[in-house]
Amino acid sequence: MGTETTTDANVTEPVKIGLVGAGNRGRNHAARYDRIPGAEIAAVADVDEPKAQALAEEYRAESYPTHAEMLDAAELDAVNVCVHATLHADIAVDALEAGVHVFCEKPMADSYADARRMADAADRTGNRLAVQNQLLYTKDARAAKALADAGELGEIYHGLAARSPGFAFAGDGNPEEVRLGARRRGTPYVDGYGSPAFVREDAAGGGVVLDLGSYTIGQLLYLMDSSGDSPADDSSSAGPPTVERVRGETFQTVPERVAAAADPEYAERLEASGYDVEDVAAAFVTFEDGSVLTVRTSWSRYLDDESSAVVGTAGGVRLDPFEYFSTVGDVEMRASADLEEYLFRQQYLDGERGEQAYEVNLWPDPLYHWVESLAGHKAPLPTADLALESMAIIEGIYRSADLGREVTREEITSPGETE
Repeated sequence: MGTETTTDANVTEPVKIGLVGAGNRGRNHAARYDRIPGAEIAAVADVDEPKAQALAEEYRAESYPTHAEMLDAAELDAVNVCVHATLHADIAVDALEAGVHVFCEKPMADSYADARRMADAADRTGNRLAVQNQLLYTKDARAAKALADAGELGEIYHGLAARSPGFAFAGDGNPEEVRLGARRRGTPYVDGYGSPAFVREDAAGGGVVLDLGSYTIGQLLYLMDSSGDSPADDSSSAGPPTVERVRGETFQTVPERVAAAADPEYAERLEASGYDVEDVAAAFVTFEDGSVLTVRTSWSRYLDDESSAVVGTAGGVRLDPFEYFSTVGDVEMRASADLEEYLFRQQYLDGERGEQAYEVNLWPDPLYHWVESLAGHKAPLPTADLALESMAIIEGIYRSADLGREVTREEITSPGETE
């Protein structure tokens, strides 16, 4: 069984982590943990035993053929889930109930019901659940959140989840700034990266809405949350805005694009992939507080990228390029910001090991913040709460597209009772 890491005081012992999944994501996460002070890869589990053994040997860890055997035998503080979305819930719940904390790759799950099951297990056991979303830690998101929390945007009534600069992490764990969100030709596997599992519903649970939408929707929910970025905040708001209803449409454009290209290589990759998911989606979400969210997400869309944005009664922020809009002294302002200076100062104010974190570029990595929170160095962001409400929107988009009409929260969260 696992041991629970103390989180209300600084911990000097390393945070012992068990990886579930030794594929692309597992190897990537292992390399990133290896760069993070205070993190130790203690175990690796994968049904592909040679993969688990190879990755475990690289980091002097133990290997196991199943996550259940790992949880039973290894002394762990946390489990990192790096497998297909359709497997997230069962593994996460098992780990939480075994007494360890859980970090889960995005999307949180392949359905709202499974995501809810994970959240309930965390509440029931008292163990922490976190979900990957690198867009919460970008310079532009942090600066926009600072403006919102300072009241400079007023009452936020509209968000646009479209695109924002984010970070991809290479096999060596080094983050590289990339564009995330709307793309012209960026379909997994078909356009040359990733595996066929990305574009098969049986493995991925869905297409671009789950893949990229989970990033941008979660980011905008974070920016539209008026309760502040600290769990200790005394605001009366209880977290991200609550979904009331969703209207969405999904599109599958890649097969037509490939046919029009008359390129045998593309056609072969498309056929080999078993492609059966959406690659473009648009949606409109209404929250219980009256605010709204517009969603645009795509792997393949013939249009210039849109920037994500958040707008309130006193000001608005476009994330990329970062611009702040307001009225000052009866003058309409459109201002830029020195985000590098802002970020550098935040390393010290947030207790993120200051200059060290800035210089070695750890600050954009969610795994770094996860380890820091488990070690008691800082309070975590509510990534599981954001991911759970994101799943309500994501499932709402799918159900709305399937039914051809707007759907209510009740239809999303309790579909069997509203058919």
